[in-house]
Amino acid sequence: MPNEERRKELGGIENLTEDKIDEILHNFLYYLKQDSLEVNGLQMMLPTYSVSKVSLNAHTQILARRYPKICINCVHPGFVNTDITWHTGTMPVEEGPEGPVMLALFPNGGPTGCYFDSTVLTKF
Repeated sequence: MPNEERRKELGGIENLTEDKIDEILHNFLYYLKQDSLEVNGLQMMLPTYSVSKVSLNAHTQILARRYPKICINCVHPGFVNTDITWHTGTMPVEEGPEGPVMLALFPNGGPTGCYFDSTVLTKF
């Protein structure tokens, strides 16, 4: 999210609720239909992908907080050379699953509410 206000809105996980995420998504759809994304601080490049990804990440943190005994995390597989990247990705398809598979195989008590860039734990 390039807009500071939008980043704070979705990044303030301590105060974020499912209702707030729903409100943000509702507003996004309204702005999209009104062709007013940019004037409302939303990016123009792949806006639906960006908003859905950020919302999913925020919801993941909410669920991890609600269910602390379950490992609930986000993973970005990397810039994989697939149709979604118009085959401009720098990572071969064979390497894309490494992060998601690693997270799926975490033992009980593993990290939760985290974001992984492929196999590397990063901060939200």
